[in-house]
Order: sequence, then structure tokens, then C-alpha cells
Amino acid sequence: MPDKKSQIGGGKDPSGCVYEQDGSIFRSISPEFIPFFRSVLENKTVQGMIGRELVATTSKSEGSADGDLLLKHEKITPLNYPYEWPSAMLHDAARLTLEMSRNLLDEGLILKDATPWNVMYDGGKPVFLDFTSIMPIDTDLVWVALDQFSRLFLFPLLAAEQGFGRVVRSLMLASQNGISSNEVSSFLAPLGWVKKPWLIKRIYLPLMIVSMLQKSGQDKEIGKYIKKVEVSADTRKKFFNELLADLNSIQFKIGKSRWSQYYSDVETFFTTEQFNQKQQVVSDLMGKLKPKTVTDIGSNMGGYAVLAAQAGASVIAFDTDEDSINMFYELVKSRKLNILPLVLDVTNPPPASGWRGTQYPSAVERFKSEGALALALVHHLAITQGQAFERIADELADYCGKWLLTEFVPPVDPRTKELLLTCRRDVSWYTLDGYIIALKKKFKKITTFDSHPDGRTLILCEGKSRG
Repeated sequence: MPDKKSQIGGGKDPSGCVYEQDGSIFRSISPEFIPFFRSVLENKTVQGMIGRELVATTSKSEGSADGDLLLKHEKITPLNYPYEWPSAMLHDAARLTLEMSRNLLDEGLILKDATPWNVMYDGGKPVFLDFTSIMPIDTDLVWVALDQFSRLFLFPLLAAEQGFGRVVRSLMLASQNGISSNEVSSFLAPLGWVKKPWLIKRIYLPLMIVSMLQKSGQDKEIGKYIKKVEVSADTRKKFFNELLADLNSIQFKIGKSRWSQYYSDVETFFTTEQFNQKQQVVSDLMGKLKPKTVTDIGSNMGGYAVLAAQAGASVIAFDTDEDSINMFYELVKSRKLNILPLVLDVTNPPPASGWRGTQYPSAVERFKSEGALALALVHHLAITQGQAFERIADELADYCGKWLLTEFVPPVDPRTKELLLTCRRDVSWYTLDGYIIALKKKFKKITTFDSHPDGRTLILCEGKSRG
């Protein structure tokens, strides 16, 4: 008996709806849109995008029960959302959206939507999901989705460039309305327009015009001043090229944070001859466990996620330091690694959200893997975050189905000593034995290994206990 249909998305698209059934993703096209989308499926440019920029899509010949055209899409897992992406990933999703729109122009087509929620990352590759966002060009509009692109891509990226990436992700989680031109102006440097003259036409000039109309009481009659004008193909293509140039002028300073330099030797993870004790043990365990999926919690620059990926696992790697994840994302892209790098705090993961609090599942639900890594992390959680070992064991166990590989960093370790300098709490309980006792409440089998530097201990926890 087939699974019950589970609708995906907000259900606002008149061209049809998306749902999941039997583990597959389907898109039902409404009858009045069938002729158009059949022609889209047959379009050579679109066919060249399918399975590349555009999610892999096939047409179901039998159609759906109510006569609609039925499309089957590749299911991308794990689900990931803009409020978990580092700025570099939001930037690449924006570029994908613009380049797809520009490349469709010669076919008389364009994207009607420009939202990051139409993009999903498959490892380090952004994929556009919304097939029915493709529409005929409105000849009297340059781009119907310009305002949406500005609020959800361009303006958030400008704020992130100024160092407000965490604020941007918080706003993405709180609302899908994005950032207005008035709001983004408060994030920008006073003379930012000197280096980016395009800010004048995209932000400051529109704000000035609206302000003048408001002061004169004419802002509610702004529609009278808008005239419909036929936009030529050359004008529209020039517009997209200029918008792409504006987008590409937004650049992020990476490699500046303290933690992004923690594993400056990340290249050694690709050369077994250079492995230290910790790298060798982790590599050997990955070869023995042969996991299909791994979640690396507090991944930093992602070296150990690399070892898991090299062992054949599909890996999710997250850390709170955006700088580190931006750098790791560039490594994932250049090496074509099967790793999804994200910005996330294990002590405060994104909850379920969206429509009725159910549209977007929680991070804990989405990022649970067969096994989890939590290396060089416990001292931060226990000392800086003030988490008891039992709480740490609980939250780490949330992300693994079979095993957890964690690490104890002792009080005498230089890294722990740094944290203790500003800690005024009693941490006499912070011992290896205490950590293992807490882990034994969640796992049936505990095995320890010497780590690197000397004094640290790797702990393999297997056989999750129920409850």
C-alpha cells in the first residue's frame, strides 16, 4: 500500500503542488498549465539545465489521477535551508538564480521567483528546485522577481559583507520577507557607495524618491507615475549582466577569525603519510565502521569530515564559526567532496519552522546520521557554554543512530587552560572519567584511544541505549 501523500511547500503556486509519496518527490501540474510546461520540458535549454542547475526531473507518462501532468523530481537529502548557510553559499545560490534567469532569456523564458528557499544544496552544489518558477517573459517588466531577489539575496549579502552574517541568518529564520532597502542601509558603511556606485541606483535613489513622495503625501499614488514600457531583449539581457556584476562585487573576508586558523594544516588530511595520531585513529575507524552518513559536530575547517567523506560517507559538517565554514565550503567545491558545510550551534539548533511550524523540520531531525563526530568540542561545551556532561551526551547522541566518536580535552591542555582563564565556575567535575560515565548512559560500548596532542583521548561510543 503506497504511503500517504505529504504536501511540501506553502501551497501557494496556482500551477500545481509538490508532495512526497513513497520516498519520492512529485509535482502535480494543474490542467490549464499543462501545455506550457510540456513545452518547457521539451525546450533544449531547459533540458540542458535539468540535472545540473535545475533539479533532475522526469515526466510521468501516466499522469496523476485527476488528469494533471505529473513530474518526478530527484529527492535531495538532507534538507537544508538558507538560515544554515554561510554567506558564500547564499552568494552562490544568488548567482545560480541570476544565471538561470539570464540563460532562459533567449528562449522567451524567465524565473518568476528569486528566493533562496527555491534552492537546496546537494553537498557543495546549489540546485534550483522550483520547476514551475519558469514562466514566459513579461515584456513590460525587466524582471518580475527583482524586488524579491533584492530583499532575499542582494541586501542580505550586503549586510553579510559588513560582518552581519549571523544577523542575516537570524532574520532568514524569523521571516521569509527578507531585508528591505531601508533596513539594509543601516548595515552599510557611510561611504559604501564610493566602492560600489551601484548602491546609489539600487538603494539610495529609491529611498530618496519614496521619502520625497511620502513628505508630499503622494506615496499612495505612486502607481500614477509608473508607465508600462516595452522592454527590449537587449535591455533585459544588459540588466541581468549588470545585476550579476553587482552581485559579484560583494566579497567576504575569510580566514580572519581565530578558529578559521585552527586547522591551517587541512591539506594534511589528504595525505596519509602526514597523519598524526588523531588523524590516523579517525581514518582507521572510518575504514572499519564504513558509515554511509556522518554528522561532524563542531567541524571547524572540516578535516575530520574529509576523512569520513574519503571513507565513502555522505557528510554533514557544521560549526558556529562562519569564517571557518566559508573556507571549508570553498574546499568542498574545489575538491568536489560529498560534504554539506553549514553554520549551526549544537546547543541551539534551528527548530521546526515555516507554515504552522511544520513546513521546515528541525535541524536535529534533518541532520541525524548513522554516526557522529564531536572532536575537540567537549571543553567548549562544558567550560565556555556551562553544559554538564549529561547534557552534552544527550545533545551529541541526537545526531547519531549507531555510534559517536568524541574527544576529551583535559584541563591541562593549553586550549582548555585558555578557556579556564575566564571561567569563574567550579569545574572540578570536568574529568575524563566523568565524561565517560555520562556517555555510558547513552551508549552500551565505550572504547578509548590516544589522541593528538598528547593527553587528549578519543572515545568511540557504540550501541545507543533507548531512552
